Amino acid sequence: MMKIDEYDFENTARAVYIMNESARERHATWEDLREFMIEMANAYCYASNSFSTGGFCLTAYDTSGDYTRACRASVSGFLALRYLEKETADV
Repeated sequence: MMKIDEYDFENTARAVYIMNESARERHATWEDLREFMIEMANAYCYASNSFSTGGFCLTAYDTSGDYTRACRASVSGFLALRYLEKETADV
C-alpha cells in the first residue's frame, strides 16, 4: 500500500492548479487534480522512485511498518519559473 503525504499532495495540487492552465482545462477542481496525482503515484511510483508530468513531481521511497512505499509531491521547477516569468513580466 502506498502512503501518500496528504499535506504535500494538497499543497502541490492547489499550487499547480493555479499556475498551470492545462491543469485547469483537464481538472474541474484542485481536488480532482490531487486525485489524479494520487492515481499516478499508485500507478507509477512502485516501480520507479520519481514521476513528473503536468507541473508536478512525485518522489517515492521505501518505508517500514504498514506501508511498503511512500510518496511526496512537489511543484516542478519549470512550472514555477514559467509562472513567475508571466506574473512578473510587467514589473
